[in-house]
Amino acid sequence: MMASTQQSPGALATYIRLLRYMKGLTWAFGLSIFGFVLFAAAQPLLAKLMELVIDAIEKKDADARWVLPAVAVAIFAFRGVGLFMGTYFNEYVGASVIRKIKLQVFEHLIMLPAKYYDDISQGQLLHRLNSGVNQIQVAVTNALKIMVREGLTIVFLLAYVIYLNWQLSLIFLLLAPFLGGLVAYSTRRLRKIARKSEGASGQAMQVSKELISNYGVVRGFGAERYECQRYEAALDKTFVAQLKIRKISSIFTPLSQLIVASAVAVIIFMLLNPAVLAGSSTGELVGYLTAVALLPKPMQQLSGINVMIQRALVGAELVFNILDVEPEKDTGTYEVDTVAGQMAIRHLGFSYPSSPSPVLRDISFDVRAGEMVALVGRSGSGKSTLASLLYRLYEVSDGVIFLDGVDINQYKLTNLRRHIATVNQNISLFDDTIRNNIAYGDASYTDEEIKAALRSAHAADFVEALPDGLDTMIGENGLKLSGGQRQRVSLARAFLKNAPVLILDEATSALDNESETIITRAIESLAKTRTTIVIAHRLSTILKADRLLVMDQGRIVEEGVHEELLKKGGYYADLYHAEFE
Repeated sequence: MMASTQQSPGALATYIRLLRYMKGLTWAFGLSIFGFVLFAAAQPLLAKLMELVIDAIEKKDADARWVLPAVAVAIFAFRGVGLFMGTYFNEYVGASVIRKIKLQVFEHLIMLPAKYYDDISQGQLLHRLNSGVNQIQVAVTNALKIMVREGLTIVFLLAYVIYLNWQLSLIFLLLAPFLGGLVAYSTRRLRKIARKSEGASGQAMQVSKELISNYGVVRGFGAERYECQRYEAALDKTFVAQLKIRKISSIFTPLSQLIVASAVAVIIFMLLNPAVLAGSSTGELVGYLTAVALLPKPMQQLSGINVMIQRALVGAELVFNILDVEPEKDTGTYEVDTVAGQMAIRHLGFSYPSSPSPVLRDISFDVRAGEMVALVGRSGSGKSTLASLLYRLYEVSDGVIFLDGVDINQYKLTNLRRHIATVNQNISLFDDTIRNNIAYGDASYTDEEIKAALRSAHAADFVEALPDGLDTMIGENGLKLSGGQRQRVSLARAFLKNAPVLILDEATSALDNESETIITRAIESLAKTRTTIVIAHRLSTILKADRLLVMDQGRIVEEGVHEELLKKGGYYADLYHAEFE
């Protein structure tokens, strides 16, 4: 099921799932807790120190000046060590958890089926990765730190004031129902609004990505204002959602502070009762009041983390929705070192999940080992879809494809794709060197092998002319190269792989006529030693194929060699005459 249609899990289930990433980090988390325990334990000591100072002042105890300053320094040193331990190991835990999550998500993304990437925009996906992980980082660092540190501080201070005067301190217990009700209400509202905010932010990122990827088209068609309006609309949705979150937070924090302050006011009122004043020393009363006065600050900080936690849980949902998508199915067990390249397709049909009408209908044909077969037809006839099924980019569920007599579903995916090299019409290069793009995924190739592949792809001349040669960085998707150069690098990558089966989907579409002629000859030479499937709109690039399969509306309507099909005067002849006459 696609991430967009998955139901959101409960907050508790999401948080428990987050805590599972703490496995192996209990020692660091334990040290963090221990550090915050030291920090929190120092807070009541400050109140006790104040009591001792007041008592010394009342008793005119001059000797106390030799002890109490040292005690004060010791308390703050004790407090500082605890704060350092708690903060450092908390950050260590947080960074480790985020590293685990990022690595797991990336490894999972690599294994997701093609249909997942068809159904989600890149901007939305990038937003889920970036925003989702960032929000989680807030939960496992800032929010967790505040929760533990301030929570323990409150526990120690409450324990101390209850120890001093449990009757008065019971007033704080009356706060629980009021604060609990506030937290429950704000939690429900915040999670709902946070989901809307993340969705709108994802739309804004998608518009930004499309602008960056297509800035030439935007300017060429004068669509600057249109794109600005799209982006502004997405920002407005985010702005409204963010304001609602801020409003709830702005109301919740002072209201919770007012409740705590009211409790403190009642305690002060009762503390100044003549009976209480008569039964306690000034130092005891000041010490008690100091401890009580220290309570509002951690309570205030603790009440403010609800916003962070709810946004973090929404971020976790975004990430977990990706992890919950089933990876590409690979039930095959068959492996072989090499294949001859013989293929047989029987009654193949295919429909994309998002489209009810079939793209391929009852396709059947054979490809002999070493044969060069060309798929010919108008755009939308199903040629590229058929090619993608040959190496199981999509699952073959209707019909069967055999490679060397073995159903391709029985091959292990990695083994199947090792025997097939592809060059798609949408060139995919990486922001890396030419060497690493050609030897992609395999560092064992020598420079001589890479250069031989470049020569085969008619790319050696322009690569040698570059200042850094094979070490030239080509930018994102090869943007520093021309369209023809990018196509040749992509071809060289396929040539270097030297797979028994070669699939060329519009592999010469970005080349000029002269380069196309040279590359076509290289392909013809390469095709003599392997099975080759060629797809091309321009018929001039496939005239030397051993056999042509003419497709229309997902079916093979004609089959034969170029001269035979022309003589038939059928569909292929119409295509040919439309191009050359």
